[in-house]
Amino acid sequence: MTRLVRRPSAAPLPLGGPVTSRWRRPPAAPSPARTAPAGPAKPALLQRDGDGRALAVMTAGHAVQHFYVAGLAVVYPFVVASFHISYGLLGAVLTGAGLAGGLLQGAAGLLGRARARVVLAAQDAGMAVSTLLGAVAPGFGLFAWARALGAVVSWPQHPVGSAYLSDRFPQRRATVLSWHTAGGSLGTVSIPLVVSAVIAAAGWRWALVALAASLGAGALLVGAGLPSESHSPVAPAPEAQAVPLRQLLSRRPVVAVLAAATIAAGGRGLGTLSTYVPADLRTGLHLPVITVGVLFTIVMAASVAGPLLGGHLADRFGRRRTLVATYVAAAAAMVAFGYAGHSTLVLGALGAAVGLLAYAESPLLQAVFSDLTGKAAARAAFGAFFAIAYGVGSLWTAVIGWVIDTGGFPAAFAVMAGSFVLAAAVIAVGVPGSPSPGRQLSQ
Repeated sequence: MTRLVRRPSAAPLPLGGPVTSRWRRPPAAPSPARTAPAGPAKPALLQRDGDGRALAVMTAGHAVQHFYVAGLAVVYPFVVASFHISYGLLGAVLTGAGLAGGLLQGAAGLLGRARARVVLAAQDAGMAVSTLLGAVAPGFGLFAWARALGAVVSWPQHPVGSAYLSDRFPQRRATVLSWHTAGGSLGTVSIPLVVSAVIAAAGWRWALVALAASLGAGALLVGAGLPSESHSPVAPAPEAQAVPLRQLLSRRPVVAVLAAATIAAGGRGLGTLSTYVPADLRTGLHLPVITVGVLFTIVMAASVAGPLLGGHLADRFGRRRTLVATYVAAAAAMVAFGYAGHSTLVLGALGAAVGLLAYAESPLLQAVFSDLTGKAAARAAFGAFFAIAYGVGSLWTAVIGWVIDTGGFPAAFAVMAGSFVLAAAVIAVGVPGSPSPGRQLSQ
C-alpha cells in the first residue's frame, strides 16, 4: 500500500496557483538504471552527411588505381613475347618504376591544401594516358617510358587517400583504412579476368585500351563524387598542430612504426606476395596453369576480407595489440604455405590464411601511425610513411628473388615470415601500449 503524506495546513497555496489535493504521493526514488553512468559507447562509423559517400568513393577509387598495376601484370608476358625482350630487362624497368613511384609519395606534403578529389582524379587521368601510350608503343623503349610515367603519376593514392580518411574518421581510423585497403585488393582481384578476356578476344594492345577506359571512368568518379575535405569533429591538440614534421618523425614510436613498415615490406603487397606466390605454384611446384589461377584467386579474395576483419578488431581491442598478433599469425601462415607441398587443398587453405592475414597488416600499421602523428601535417606525414614503406621497401622484391635463386621458394617464404616476426618485435618494443578500446575510441 502506498503511504500518503499530509500537506501541512499552515502552508497556504500561492495566489493564482492550481487547485490541488492536500494529499500527495512522495516523489518516487530515481531508478538506478537511469543514474548509473554509461560506459564508453562505440562511435558510429558514419556521423555526418557525406561520410558514406566519402568512404564509398575513396574505396572504389583505390580499386580503380589497383586496376593499373594488376592489369599490366597480365599483359607483361605478351609484351615480352611481342618485343622479344627478357624478363630480366622487364624486371629492371619495373624495379626502377616502383622505386621512383614509392619515393615520390614523400612529396605528398608539397601538395599543400590541394583538394584530394582534384589530386586523385588527376592521378587516374594520368594513368589512363600512360596506359594508352603503352598500347600504341611501337617498341619496348616507349612502353618502358610509358610505364615510368604511370609510376610518376600514380603515387598520390596512398598518402592522400589515407590522410583524407584519417582526418575525416578520427575515431574509426582502423576501420576506414581497412576499407581503403580492401578496395585496392578488390581491384587487384577483379581486373585480371577482364584483361585476360580482352586479350583472348582482341590482343594485349586492346586490353590496354580497355584498361585505360576504366581508369578514365575512375577519374570521373572521384572528381565528381568525392566530398571536399571537412574539419573533423574531434579537433587536435594545439601543441600537436605546432610540431614540425621532422621533429614528429624523429619520435621513438614513430621511428619504430617506420622501421616496421620497411621491414614488413618483405612479406607484404604487390611487390612480393603477388609476384612470388604464382611463381612458386607454377615454377616451384609445377602445378597446372588453371590450378595456379584458382589458388592465386583464393589468396587475393582473402586479401579483401582480411583488412576489413583486422580493422574491426583493431578498433575494438586496440590497434597496436591487433597489429602485433596479425604479424605473428601471418608469419606462421607464410612458413606453412612455403613448405606445404603439392596438395591443392592444403595450399588453398593456407593461401586463404596468407591473404587474410598478410594484407590486414598495412591498414593496421597506418592506423597506429596516424594515432601517433594525429592531424599534424597528416598528408605530409603519410607521404613520408609511404615513401619509406613502399619506396625503400620495394628493394625487397630483388632480395626475395635472390633468395629464390639460391635457396628455393620455401626459403623465400621463410624470409618473408621472418620480416613479419621482426616487425612485430619492433612494434612491441618501440610503440607504447595503447589505451583501452573504450578510451581509445573516445579520444
